[in-house]
Parts: sequence; C-alpha cells; structure tokens
Amino acid sequence: MQESQKIKAGQPIICQLLSFIPNEVFKKAVEKTNANYYYKKMLAKDHFVCLFYAVVTRNASLREVCQQIILLGNSLVYCGLKQIPKRSTFSDANKERSEKFFQQLYFNLYSHYKSYLNTSTFSLPIGGEVAAEKVEVFDSTTITLFKEILKGAGRNAINGKKKGGMKVFTKINWLENVPNYICMKAASANETGFLALMKLEEGSIALMDKGFNKYSYFAMLTDTNRFFVTRLKENAKYQVDNRNLVEQGSDIISDESISLIYKEKKISRTVKLRLVTFRDPISGEVLRFLTNLKEVSAQTIAQLYKNRWVIELFFKQLKQNFELKYFLSDSENGIKSQIWVALIANLIFTVIERMTKKAEDFSTLVSIAAKNLCSYVAYVQFISEPNIYIKTWMKPEMLTGIVQQINFDKPGGG
Repeated sequence: MQESQKIKAGQPIICQLLSFIPNEVFKKAVEKTNANYYYKKMLAKDHFVCLFYAVVTRNASLREVCQQIILLGNSLVYCGLKQIPKRSTFSDANKERSEKFFQQLYFNLYSHYKSYLNTSTFSLPIGGEVAAEKVEVFDSTTITLFKEILKGAGRNAINGKKKGGMKVFTKINWLENVPNYICMKAASANETGFLALMKLEEGSIALMDKGFNKYSYFAMLTDTNRFFVTRLKENAKYQVDNRNLVEQGSDIISDESISLIYKEKKISRTVKLRLVTFRDPISGEVLRFLTNLKEVSAQTIAQLYKNRWVIELFFKQLKQNFELKYFLSDSENGIKSQIWVALIANLIFTVIERMTKKAEDFSTLVSIAAKNLCSYVAYVQFISEPNIYIKTWMKPEMLTGIVQQINFDKPGGG
C-alpha cells in the first residue's frame, strides 16, 4: 500500500470518532429510553451528533452550531445525520429529550469498552501490596451555571442572587480512568448523601476525601469486606487501642489501631479502624489517614491516598477539553444532556489514547480532532505514525513547487 493511501480515510474525522460507538450500542440506548418516541424532526442520532460536535469544538451557542453544521454539509451524512436541524428544533430537543438517553448511551459504551480499558494499561501493585484494579476513587466536582437553575452552594451574593450549579458525583477505577458511576445533583447537595447511592464491589478499596466522612458508612464497609482510605476530620472522637511499630527515619509518624466513636440515631457506637499519621517529605505537611485496611503497610496507605488525585486530574481533563462552561440549553435536562455527551466524548478519546499508547497527550488528541473534523486523514493512524504523513507531504516534487511559489511571491518577482 502506498504511503498516501495509508493516511487517507473514507470518512471525515468526526465520523471516524463517532464510529467508536457501535450501532448496536446506540440502538439499545434508543430502545431502552424510547428516545425517538414522539420525535419526527430531530431523531436521537441527529441530536447526539449535533451535541457531540458542539462539545468537541467548544461551540457556545445554538446559532453557531447550526451554522457550522450547514458548512459541514455532506460530511455528516456518513454519521447518519438525516437533516440539518433548525435552531428552534435543536433547542426543543435539548429541553425535551430526556437526559436518560445520553446517560444510557454513556454506560452502554462504558460496558462495551470496560475490559479494554481495564487491561490496556499495565500497572504494578500499589506499594507492591494492593492490586490497582481493586482501587475505586470517588469525588465530586461543581459546574457553575449562569442562571439559578439548580441551587448553588455557599452563601448568597450581596445582591441576594446566587448562580446555580451542578455537582457531578463521580467514581472511577484507578486503572480505567473514566467514570463507572455518575450522579448529578444541585451544587448544594451534600457529599455524604451520595454514599447511599453508590455501589462498591466486595474487596474494593474506596479512596475519598474527608468531605465524604460518614462513620456509619465506614462501619458498613468494614462489616461487608469493603475497604476505604480517607482523611480524619479534625473533630473526630476516638480512643487509641494499640500503637504499631513504625520504622525510624520514615515519613510515617505513627500507626495506631483506634476505636472511632460516633452517634447513630442518638445511640453511641464504635468502629475499629486504623489511623496512620504521615509527614509529606516535600511540603512537611502532616496528614492523618483513616482506614480499615489492616494487612498492608502504613507507607502503602499513604501511597493509596496519594493516588486519589487521579480523579482531580480527570475533572480537569474533562473541563479543559470539552464545552462545559457555556451550555446550549438553560433547562436542567439540556444541561445534563450536554454533560453526558462531554463524558461520552471523553470516553472515546480515552480509548483512542490507549490504542495509540499515549503517542500524544490527551489535550493534543482532542485539539487535533476538533480543528480538523472535516479532514479525511485516518485520524488514529495519523496520531500513531505522524511521520508517514510528513514523508508523503514533503515529497521532492512538492518541495519544488513550494520553492517556485515562494520565488514567484517575492516582492519584484517575475
């Protein structure tokens, strides 16, 4: 095969990206949520393609998206787009088509790629003791809205008005680095309420910050062979049962077995836990980790909590690369739909990043695609082997033509 043929594709990049969603995966989501019921002008596929284009290119208005889709023309035929949407039709779809369809599509796609995501990254056991695939990290991030659609967090502004906000509660597996559980609530929602909704498999290790501290939840995890690592709250009440030996000269200050005292329905209860006090060797900050892991070293406990930051990196990645600052709808349903589509886009690019063995950083992957969605270059091939394209483009005869053009364009040229 000639090099020029290797880098050509039969479809534009936007359709190559959408091809990562198998037809049967999309069809199941449509059927399960009745996403096309009562819709004639903008079917679920058309709606999704338009939202996907908007979040990847970071378009901030319905008018802009619709106008640019007109320019894309026949390129989107390959994606299954049957007709160019009117702005009013697009607006109505954002408001009326349930976000449950996009949610279902995300989790169908996640299930489709789950085994690939879990095995495509090689990882040694954390601290040589804990299997990375057992580690689940959860946290929440707030997306600020420019209208009080959902109740915002914090105090009211001086003028009495407060911007709305969406709090996205998320759980990710340490190896997969994409959400396997998501729950969207108003920004005023409390973190501990999320714990009752989230499911954790037996033998898993949950990493969370101290905003999720709920002692009855820790007791339940301990009783059901589930584990956790978090930070101890300053006002926690406990008694030390035993002090474990600590290696001198290490970053571990103390390693204690404790009885944590809490009240549930006005009844005092205790749960047996472990408290590891650690001094950060760089900042000197002292951190106190609470856990029910008894069989691993104190250093591994500290290392586990350090790995909690993968979810902060995920939130940063999602917000920096996809349009989640401005929304194409001012309805709660439309906002949630756009967030789900951003999560789907993030999942697709994560799969591509794994396929290409991180040949480029994530932001570069998204940027190249977003700026060249109509290009017919084979996107994954180009990311993996850009030199093929360079060799093809910089052929001697092409260089000669460039030189001639430069000479012709010189001031005073013939």
